[in-house]
Amino acid sequence: MRKGSVILFYVMVAYMFISFSWWTILLLEKNKEVFVEERNFLELKNSIKNNTDTDFENSSAYEILLKKYESQKRMILSEAVVMMMLLLTGTFQLYRTFSKEIELNRRQKNFLLSITHELKSPLSSTKLSLQTLLKRNKLDDDRYFKLINNSLNDVERLKILVDNLLLSARIEDHSYQPSFELCNISSITEEIFSKSKEVHGLNKSIDFSIQPGLMVNGDTLALQTIINNINDNAIKYTADGASIHCHLFEDLNEVIITVSDNGFGIPQEEKQKIFSKFYRVGNEETRSTTGTGLGLYMVKELLKLLKGKIYVNDNSPKGTVFKISLPKAQLT
Repeated sequence: MRKGSVILFYVMVAYMFISFSWWTILLLEKNKEVFVEERNFLELKNSIKNNTDTDFENSSAYEILLKKYESQKRMILSEAVVMMMLLLTGTFQLYRTFSKEIELNRRQKNFLLSITHELKSPLSSTKLSLQTLLKRNKLDDDRYFKLINNSLNDVERLKILVDNLLLSARIEDHSYQPSFELCNISSITEEIFSKSKEVHGLNKSIDFSIQPGLMVNGDTLALQTIINNINDNAIKYTADGASIHCHLFEDLNEVIITVSDNGFGIPQEEKQKIFSKFYRVGNEETRSTTGTGLGLYMVKELLKLLKGKIYVNDNSPKGTVFKISLPKAQLT
């Protein structure tokens, strides 16, 4: 929303409050004028009829007139209060809507900037690797396989990105429904963190302790997406040389997954916001970490469908701990 539109909105709200207050005052004054005129008329009429100067304010006619005046006064004031409350409530709701629209526009702008970078980076890297393979006929085996592996990793990165975009769209329009089946969450988690250690193990210390054979009723794609995004989030926000640890275990009727790091951490006021769609801390033009702002949003939405929960807490002495709980499959 443009600044001029916001200013115009505030001017219109201020005008409505001032004009409504003015008309309320005018109605009260008019009501008082009518009361005074009727009082004078009835007092004169009473004086002529009785041909005496009796105290009119003690008469029953005056009491009826006064009650009518007080009743109309209360009606005007009560209606004014109700209308003011409605106006205040409406203004507050509009303000919240405008604020959300402004925030959503900012997030969408950041999303477009980030998705452009996310698509461009692996494409450029893959293109460079293929050009190197094409131009240089003689490459030693180590160099050859390194270029191939880099290209495969970039293609996998693109695939995950496209899958996330498509899945996010399906979640938003409620067309995605998980196909519940028995899933070996231990195997899925170990596979993802083993591959992560293989790719990022030179720069970060990645280890995991996974209780084998744990089963949940879920959807393989949804579970892979959840764990991939939690792992990816830890990788992105942990500096080189830092450590990441995944622990999967059984706790009564639940399967618990914790992913802890000693990275930059998440400020307290951001802990709930990070699960909003497109939300990322800071500005995309100056941020050093990559991402689209869809990962944690999808994690939370998919866990809702799988009847799971996610919690985020501070790690000690620094960093973040994500805790996921899922109902354990009841095997018969």
